Amino acid sequence: MKSFITTSITAVITASSLQAATISGVTIESVSSELNTSGFNRLAGFTLDGTGYQAGVTNTHSDLTDTVSWLSHGTFNGASDTLPAEITFDLEANYNLSSLTVWNYNEVNFSNRGVNGVEILVASSVGGPFTSLGNFTFAQAPGNDTTSFGEDIALAAAAADDARLVRFNITSNHGAGFDFAGLSEVRFDGEAVPEPTSSALLGLAGLALLARRSRK
Repeated sequence: MKSFITTSITAVITASSLQAATISGVTIESVSSELNTSGFNRLAGFTLDGTGYQAGVTNTHSDLTDTVSWLSHGTFNGASDTLPAEITFDLEANYNLSSLTVWNYNEVNFSNRGVNGVEILVASSVGGPFTSLGNFTFAQAPGNDTTSFGEDIALAAAAADDARLVRFNITSNHGAGFDFAGLSEVRFDGEAVPEPTSSALLGLAGLALLARRSRK
């Protein structure tokens, strides 16, 4: 009977799962720095709001930078945010992550400021702890807004099965000075980690009662 209950629980959870899809409502949980001084406006939030993404043109993103892309302050103008840089995304709920899509920093003549080496980490709750999904390499953007360059990154590690926070620990750019690190857009794909519904819980309670009676 115990085996039957376990199987039933699994069936309930599986039935209530959602299909993998692009996750909406993602926010920035933290960032090591963002270039927002001396007339620049390159904030972390621009990686999530679709600004600069070319609607109707597959996988392209504007090569403008202010108000469409994030760039860390690095050591520019005497700042001290040397690499590695960090940006942490909050999915606002727990998800079984399957992949993410990245549009790297795409400033004309300066796309080498984009992310090169990066460790991706996840946490199932705000505050951590974080678990590494491994080290990845993001391709350099083309530096124009006509070439397709959205890059799909598969996340196969078991730790991605219950993720609330996703952190990029950026260890290198594509050769730019000032220890800059930048991204144009990031999107996450996955399915919500299911919770048993009230009716499902009542059904499980009934199964438990039957199991108790069978032992009498």
